[in-house]
Amino acid sequence: MLGFLVVRSLAGSACLLVAIPVLAAACAARRVPHVAPDESQPHVTWEVRTGGYAGDSRFVCGSSDPAKPCVLTASAGQRGSAVTVRLFLHAANSQTNYLGVMRTPFVEGAVSVREISLTVPRGSRPVSSFLSGKLTDKPGTYSLNIALDATQASSGSPIRIAEQHAVLVNVTAATGEGAHPHLDWRLSHLRSAAVPLR
Repeated sequence: MLGFLVVRSLAGSACLLVAIPVLAAACAARRVPHVAPDESQPHVTWEVRTGGYAGDSRFVCGSSDPAKPCVLTASAGQRGSAVTVRLFLHAANSQTNYLGVMRTPFVEGAVSVREISLTVPRGSRPVSSFLSGKLTDKPGTYSLNIALDATQASSGSPIRIAEQHAVLVNVTAATGEGAHPHLDWRLSHLRSAAVPLR
């Protein structure tokens, strides 16, 4: 992800636009809501974000605001619009292994399927597994699907976590929010990663 710093020349009014890297740790500092009725059991939360260079500057919908509909606006044309989907795996009363997939058909390419295989220790902060990519420019209603098996040493059988959330995609002209002239969508799969939140 890149940020931009405007430097003004001391000798005149000319400005220089400098691209600077933004550390991924800055994203990890975001507070994760706890919305499960029983925090001692394996559970997940999620959110969809868009806007900005990497498609994660604005909250669109998620577990923290279940009444808010998931409505995304895609920008038609080659530039496209960026979108980020984050899945947060929460600690339970004992170490938990989460295994399964998160499917985001509204994100183009192979990155639309995120395989999950992570262990969250007891008392740990939530662990985030996320993907970023180009939002589809085909309007319609899609589904964010989460299908996980949560296994604990203290329990003989896995706990099934299955969620499905409707995502509406609208399409506007190519100048819509989220477009960026220098973003290479062939590299979008490199944004998929899992990191512990601080």
